[in-house]
Amino acid sequence: MSYFALFAGLGITNYAIREGAKIKRDPESLTRFARQIFTINIISSAIAYVAFFVTIAIIPSLHAYMVLLLIQCLTIGFTTLGVEWLYSIFEDYLYISVRTILVQVLSLVLMFAFVHTPSDYIIYAAISVFATSAANIWGFFYSRRYAKLALTRTPQIQRHFNPIMTLFMNNVATAVYSNAGTTFVGAMLGDVQVGLYSVAMKVYVIIRQAINSLTGVSMPRLSYLSSNDPKGYLRLLNKLFNAVIIVCIPAAILVFALSRPIVLIISGPKYIEAVPMLEIIAFALAFTAPGVFLMNGILIPLRREKKVVIATASGAAVNILIYVVGIRAFGAPAACLSIVVAECVVFALALCFSWDQVRQLRLWESIWHSALGCALVLACNVAFMHTVNFSNVIVDFAVRGTTYGAVYVTVLLLLRDESALFFLKKLIRGRHER
Repeated sequence: MSYFALFAGLGITNYAIREGAKIKRDPESLTRFARQIFTINIISSAIAYVAFFVTIAIIPSLHAYMVLLLIQCLTIGFTTLGVEWLYSIFEDYLYISVRTILVQVLSLVLMFAFVHTPSDYIIYAAISVFATSAANIWGFFYSRRYAKLALTRTPQIQRHFNPIMTLFMNNVATAVYSNAGTTFVGAMLGDVQVGLYSVAMKVYVIIRQAINSLTGVSMPRLSYLSSNDPKGYLRLLNKLFNAVIIVCIPAAILVFALSRPIVLIISGPKYIEAVPMLEIIAFALAFTAPGVFLMNGILIPLRREKKVVIATASGAAVNILIYVVGIRAFGAPAACLSIVVAECVVFALALCFSWDQVRQLRLWESIWHSALGCALVLACNVAFMHTVNFSNVIVDFAVRGTTYGAVYVTVLLLLRDESALFFLKKLIRGRHER
């Protein structure tokens, strides 16, 4: 189902946010643009539905799951109806947050009430789809405060086609190299290694998404400023990139240092062999967030989406090459290493393609502040490993995590790192306002 949803969405979200943010203060132009994008999304969703039903018809093995698939396919249409890209254009993240929380609470209540055994999986799927669909219907009517959406006879597909499809190809490349690892490990090494690899990947994906969310919401603002206030664009870009640096590098080091308690807490002792895999893949965090930020903060707002595709596709190619060559010889750790190498490739290419903007930023101070703080964290980790043996894994995680975090933050504050001081002032101001 995820592949049909991927096709239905194309590259519409990023394209709509980028272009819509630039004209959001012109209601007439924005409404015209929003109707064009909405119509294109309806067309792509209709094509996805046709492909979905044809697939079900020609693959007999899917007939046993007919009811489940028919329920899940509703998410394609309702996601299109939800027009979340429109709220992102106006940076209405309060609405998105409130809606998400309410949907999750509603889903949880309904699941406790109606889902009791594994045989209730149809009910589980129906509840999930119902909650999401209700939120999207609500979102469609809520969108009227920004633009009166309707289908248009002139969607200007030819005008929007190339950038949308370019961003779609980037989404496909990302999906390929994000999901290929499980496929290759399973085919070459079996289910046991897939389980271990999945544990490491689960931790990596959760932390990666958390870090990326810190700057992902900035794309509408950066898109607007890139066209209307170049100096303001560079100021915001500088502030955000420095924030990414002081977060992503210690995230990699902390996950590396705390990989054992993390695996034991999340998955238990039987997955202890996943620890070396997590130690390897942790270092990808140092490159993932900067790479994503370069693409979402510079390349896409400046309409260099073809460069984004080149960077992502190159990372995917390197990733799959290492899978093919390395997994059989070195096992699942090779799959983790391939993620690190692929993210390095994506970051390096994105940096090259955006260098004309990056060279105008002041980043070296944050880099060496972060490097020094992480060096001291690693020194503390070595000291802990040789002097303290925690019998309780939760205590281990809490004590070492708190200590390492305190050491790192103290280094930044002593060096008067601008980003750290900014976050501290925001925290203090927020407490006073309460």
